[in-house]
Amino acid sequence: METKSVSTSQLFKTYTGTKTVKAAPMGANEAKLYGAQITEETIHNNIGNDGYLVEYPDGYRSWSPKKVFEEAYRVSETKLDRLKNELADLNGRILDAVDSRYNLNRIISPDDRWALGRQLDHMLEYADKLYERIQHMINPPQAVSAEPCQADCKAKEANG
Repeated sequence: METKSVSTSQLFKTYTGTKTVKAAPMGANEAKLYGAQITEETIHNNIGNDGYLVEYPDGYRSWSPKKVFEEAYRVSETKLDRLKNELADLNGRILDAVDSRYNLNRIISPDDRWALGRQLDHMLEYADKLYERIQHMINPPQAVSAEPCQADCKAKEANG
């Protein structure tokens, strides 16, 4: 069979995907014992290497080296995890937008620069709100009695 010579920019399009998976840290050999669909060669080539047993929504199990897995996935077990992930993603997009707006090497029309500035204002406000929610989840505000005066008055009456 003849190999075709073509640049990837002519043949390939860029795709971005997101998956939610279940995973547990373990070596390849142990992952195989838990049903991961991996070859003996993969096990042999990864003896002593850290990785993850990965279970996909359809039940398929595989093993992924630690570095590869951690570049693609972040823990999203709790609402707090998901908020932190959302804020991290948003911060990355904010940095990209700031670079686009203020990089003098990029040609951008005044209208686009203005629109991007407005977008950045909203993105920064959204990031602040996410940060506030995260802080409230980590350090919830103390509950305040609905009737603080009554509680104080009763305490004073009891003391005298």
